[in-house]
Amino acid sequence: MNRASIRHALVLESVAEMRRRPAHAAEQVSQVVLGTPLMVLSRTRSDAWWRVEAPDGYKGWIRSWSLHPASRSEAAAYRNGPGVEVDSLVARVRERPSGRSLPVREAPIGSRLRRLGRAGRWIRVVLPDGATGFLHARDLLLDRRTFRPRQRPKDIPALLATAHRFLGVPYQWGGVTAKGVDCSGLVQTVFRLHGVLLPRDARDQHRWVRENAYLQADPLEMQFGHLLFFGAPRARVTHVALGLARGRYLHARGRVRIGSLRAEDPEFDPELFRLYRGSGPVLLRS
Repeated sequence: MNRASIRHALVLESVAEMRRRPAHAAEQVSQVVLGTPLMVLSRTRSDAWWRVEAPDGYKGWIRSWSLHPASRSEAAAYRNGPGVEVDSLVARVRERPSGRSLPVREAPIGSRLRRLGRAGRWIRVVLPDGATGFLHARDLLLDRRTFRPRQRPKDIPALLATAHRFLGVPYQWGGVTAKGVDCSGLVQTVFRLHGVLLPRDARDQHRWVRENAYLQADPLEMQFGHLLFFGAPRARVTHVALGLARGRYLHARGRVRIGSLRAEDPEFDPELFRLYRGSGPVLLRS
């Protein structure tokens, strides 16, 4: 492919870091995982960095070694053809269908790869650059009996069960995986895994809920599955959490943990409570 004509790419590595400027020292603004299709907007003269747009509309610079160029049709075929989705927080693609075989790539939860065949309980996959490997069925979103793809339920209890799997994951600015995640990255990733694409940043998620559903200011009105928003008065929202039962919530702050709006609870965070800006639902549509 003529590199001057590159307009699409697939993420080639486990996680590709999106940076604000084309430099390793620049701020990491987000991440995209293995197999994600991207639009290529521009490239540096050295071709070392590509400015891309992710499926959620987020833009940033990614080191070109993390990307595989593709035509529009190739990217669509890879993403939409027969495939498998990773369900373990982190899985390993191996050279051969054996747990003792050398790993060739890591694949975070939500990574989608083309499926080539099966060897026992191992699924043969092809990576974006054409290399092949094997993933164990237990790491994939498959029916354990038929080995056919399945989908995660699009309901609040299932969504919050997925969120609880991230408990203990360390906070990382711009992170979206179980290696490290920020508050809005956690929320976006959990909803994306259940088929709902939310904006990337907390302030945009706040605007999205306000425009597509409603917001209520009283903390006593927070409900199971609501998004909770925090930020200084008359300033932009800077933190987001997922509402649980009885005033508790799950969020990434230091690490993914449980907090509470109730002063009598041991998880109560008085600093965050003072910054509470309200809560609202994400309306799930099948």
